Amino acid sequence: MVLVLGPSALMLASCAAGTDSASSPAAQTAPRVGRSDDLLPVDCLLPGQIRRLGSQITYLTARRAMKTSAHDCEIRGGEYVAFDRANYATALKVWLPLAEGGDPAAQTYVGEIFEKGLGVPPDHEAAATWYRRAADRGYSRAAINLGQLYEQGLGVPKDTRQALGWYRKAAGLPDLAFGVASTVEVEQLRTEVVRLQRELGAKQAELDRTQRDLDALRQSVEQRRGEADKERGTLAQLRQELEASRRSEQATTARLRDLEKAVPTREAQLTVRDQEVAALRASLTRTETAFTAKKSELEHLQQRIAAESGALRAALEQEQRNAAAELARAQRELEGLKKNVAERGRDAEAERGQVARMRQDLEVSRRAEQTATVRQRELEKSVSEGETRLAAKDRELADLRGRFARSEKDQAALRAELGRLQQQAAAVPTGSRSLTEGAAGQIGLPKPKAGVAFGTYHALVIGNDNYRQLRKLRTAIGDAREIARILESKYGFRVTLLLDADRYQMLSALNGLRERLTEKDNLLIYYAGHGELDAKNQRGHWLPVDAEPGSSANWISNVAVTDILNSMSVQQLLVVADSCYAGTLTRSSVGRLEAGTSEDERLKVIQLMAQKRSRMVMTSGGVEPVLDSAGGQHSVFAQSFIELLQSNVGVLAGQEMFGLLQ
Repeated sequence: MVLVLGPSALMLASCAAGTDSASSPAAQTAPRVGRSDDLLPVDCLLPGQIRRLGSQITYLTARRAMKTSAHDCEIRGGEYVAFDRANYATALKVWLPLAEGGDPAAQTYVGEIFEKGLGVPPDHEAAATWYRRAADRGYSRAAINLGQLYEQGLGVPKDTRQALGWYRKAAGLPDLAFGVASTVEVEQLRTEVVRLQRELGAKQAELDRTQRDLDALRQSVEQRRGEADKERGTLAQLRQELEASRRSEQATTARLRDLEKAVPTREAQLTVRDQEVAALRASLTRTETAFTAKKSELEHLQQRIAAESGALRAALEQEQRNAAAELARAQRELEGLKKNVAERGRDAEAERGQVARMRQDLEVSRRAEQTATVRQRELEKSVSEGETRLAAKDRELADLRGRFARSEKDQAALRAELGRLQQQAAAVPTGSRSLTEGAAGQIGLPKPKAGVAFGTYHALVIGNDNYRQLRKLRTAIGDAREIARILESKYGFRVTLLLDADRYQMLSALNGLRERLTEKDNLLIYYAGHGELDAKNQRGHWLPVDAEPGSSANWISNVAVTDILNSMSVQQLLVVADSCYAGTLTRSSVGRLEAGTSEDERLKVIQLMAQKRSRMVMTSGGVEPVLDSAGGQHSVFAQSFIELLQSNVGVLAGQEMFGLLQ
């Protein structure tokens, strides 16, 4: 199968010369008539022809074998085995006589029966013999099969030169640079790709790990920087408190010293005042005694004056007046002393209170000095410890920065190594790399300048999501619609789209294409849906939406699909199956254009490839389950296939497509 890009850089023209713009309906449903089994291919023995020889002799020729549907065989009066159509032992009875008679197609059928070993024991030597007979007669399908046996060493010695020779003969390319990816070469390429992928994966993992370590180090650096800044702030605050404490201690010490100096002075002054007050009180006592004596003396004089008369009375009165005056002076002196004693007492009490307060202040200052000393010592200890912690954090931060710088250097080296490995991977032949592993944004060979008759292109696209009795799928219909759209709008295919098709609809569509298409047509069949493996006979199946779990009654065997496809007369046929166990459809030969071919050689190869019959199957997996979706709107396989179709810039050969998808 060759997909061709049209003349416009942005538009994909029709792959077929003269193809009109009309295509089959986007969602075609086959009319339901007859039985599904009537649409399956059978080994049909048609009745012989009734011939006349002259006017007297009439005779019946030998029966003719052909591959056709059961319904067609019945219409034409043919004979086929109705009870076991997939039994190759029965088919051998049909084809062996024709093969022994020299029919190359029958010889190829017989070789395939022996090679596949279905119904008879596998016999690769017998298969090689029959393939060689047909290939020697120029039957290309037999030459391909024989090359396959030589490539794998089945029934014949393993010989890639022989395999290449038969592939060249089958392709009609004896003198062109058209090579085959031999098993050894393919395995070497795959081994190299796997090695590079593993090394890339390891380096990428190491790079990711280094990136994680770098991120962790960056986070640690930021965390340590934050801790160091916080510690530095705490230390600055402690230093401020220590400085304030020291200033406070200095002030408290100065106040204490002042108080310690002032208290004794005030105490001495208080002592002097107390002495003065005591002296004044003593003087007051003496004055009071003298006053009392003078008062008594005045009273005595008054009594004498009362008893005396004359001159003595006058003298006594004068003495009384003098005594009264002296008593008044003594009274005034006594009052002054009392007042002075009271004032000095108050002054002494005030001084005593002030001294008591100063003593209290002195005690408070002493306690404050002790507290300040303790606080200062605590602050000095805290500051010392903070400085030690800060120094440790600064050292740790410096170490982390060094490790961070080394990690950045290692990461740069890893990125350089990863780039080198990616360049090595890019140097591996294109067919050995997948589309998602760095294939160029545009793929395919440039379209030849000269016209090439590629023929008309048809497509049958099937997408089954809504199974009636099986687990529903999520992406098959979306995959089918998108692929049908691309094939129709970009490549000019005449598309038949079947969505949620049952067994009859699928077989009817396949059989309709078999009957309608000719050797001037090319066909692409895309199937997305459930697949199942019959473990008893190791036969894969496509499952229509009416398939039943545990019962193969409505399943479509890959053997039946292969028989239908083999009986088609189309020029080139490509089957793309995105389902479980699709690998039971396939063989393993892969051809490719040699690197470095010229434009003329490439044109010759493309022209010859377009003129040769070819059959190719590409599957999303081997004999194993496959992933429906990885979380997107398309399956993993369909996404790659869609990207590949959209990236084609010219002519995309089937083997190139296979290489990009694997």
